[in-house]
Amino acid sequence: MSSTLATFLSGCIAIVGRRITTLPAIVVISLFVSGCQTTMKTVPDATVEKPVAEETVGVSEPDTGLIEPEVIEEPEPFADIQTETVIISDQRTKVGFLLPLSGRHKAVGQALLNAAQLALFDVSGEKFDLVVRDTAGTPTGARRAMESLVSERVDLVIGPLFATSVSAVTPLARSAGINVLSFSNDQAVAGDGIYVLGLTPEEQIRRVVDYAAAQGLRRVAVFAPDNVYGRRIVSALQIQSYGSGVEITRLGFFNPDVQDLTEEVKAIANYDQRHQALLSQKANLKGRKDAASRKALRRLRGRDTLNPPDYQAIIIPVGGKQLLTVAPLLNYFDVDPSQVKYLGTALWNNPKLGREPALVGGWYAAPSPAHWDSFKDRYRVLYGKVPPRIVSLAYDSVALAAVVARQAESQSVAVSYSQSVLTNPQGFSGLDGVFRLHTDGRSERGLAILTLERDLINVVEPAPVTFTPLVN
Repeated sequence: MSSTLATFLSGCIAIVGRRITTLPAIVVISLFVSGCQTTMKTVPDATVEKPVAEETVGVSEPDTGLIEPEVIEEPEPFADIQTETVIISDQRTKVGFLLPLSGRHKAVGQALLNAAQLALFDVSGEKFDLVVRDTAGTPTGARRAMESLVSERVDLVIGPLFATSVSAVTPLARSAGINVLSFSNDQAVAGDGIYVLGLTPEEQIRRVVDYAAAQGLRRVAVFAPDNVYGRRIVSALQIQSYGSGVEITRLGFFNPDVQDLTEEVKAIANYDQRHQALLSQKANLKGRKDAASRKALRRLRGRDTLNPPDYQAIIIPVGGKQLLTVAPLLNYFDVDPSQVKYLGTALWNNPKLGREPALVGGWYAAPSPAHWDSFKDRYRVLYGKVPPRIVSLAYDSVALAAVVARQAESQSVAVSYSQSVLTNPQGFSGLDGVFRLHTDGRSERGLAILTLERDLINVVEPAPVTFTPLVN
């Protein structure tokens, strides 16, 4: 069957989606796509503790985030995947799937599972089993779920969602020799068989700052939340500034739990100094009687500051209500978006943010929306709601695992999810465009530069469709 991302599901798979949610949390899903036949094998429920110290889901902040240009002939997703040649007889591939199906984040977990089902329908072969385990959204639940997957002798694990849960399953995975494709974006948990697929803030900053610098915007300020995410943003910018010609001229942090950020924004805008410079200039001109001075004084009427700030662009790595608080305040304190380019991250990836005039024309880096838009519509038809943006990670990772298995099956060789297979330097193409995994566990993505318009997101520079060769 066709594996293009635009494939629209027939009604029978929608029934499968509903049935799975009524089964016990622990199931093995086998989808035989020919003829829309399905088989499901239930296994005994595992005891998973209720959430303890539940983690906060953040789709690009602590743990998540996630758009390819229009192409005339779209390549098949995950084509030409390398496999390892080991002749086999007849065996099934079992891939574990760790996600929060209970607890505080069960809605996200169910959405991830829904997206995984769509990937199975699109690309899985007849000998592929997805073994689902509920983590309850906690490290304890993740560890117990991983123990169950190890006993099932799975070939690969997809998930879990949070970095702390990834850390909890890592010793078990490494001991069993099972590679893990996690949804975290925290590079600190990557390495030695643990891969992070989440869109990292470091990658977003590199892309948007590189683009801004190419447009001549090399003096940059950053106004970041005073938390782990904000410090990662600042660290990434500092690393990028070395030898790149980019200069960080002003740096400001703010408490993300405080609603009134007037004084903090005023400080990053250097408003008081610029306002005082205006008053001094006016006083100087008022003491003169020549025509040129009187003309200059008239030009200063209605202004609050004398000069623009000492930066050409400002990075505002927040989204939602925080962004709608900061952006108009910056504009109010004379950080004019017509003179200073506002830059962001994938947290800006909401067309409704374009209703704020100060944000219109701002740039940010994120995956290309080309495939996501059609997938979102398809998901909404099947499940009755718009999916959270992170579900593309579930689709892409399950599709990758399924295609590796399908290609091995077609060649009558053993399925392998070894490092050499997963870190194919050419990468893979999925819902979020091209991506590839590195041996140190990092993921690399081809990101687009996007801009906000009123109720609209436009592509300023398309995402790359291929990667440059890796240099040893």
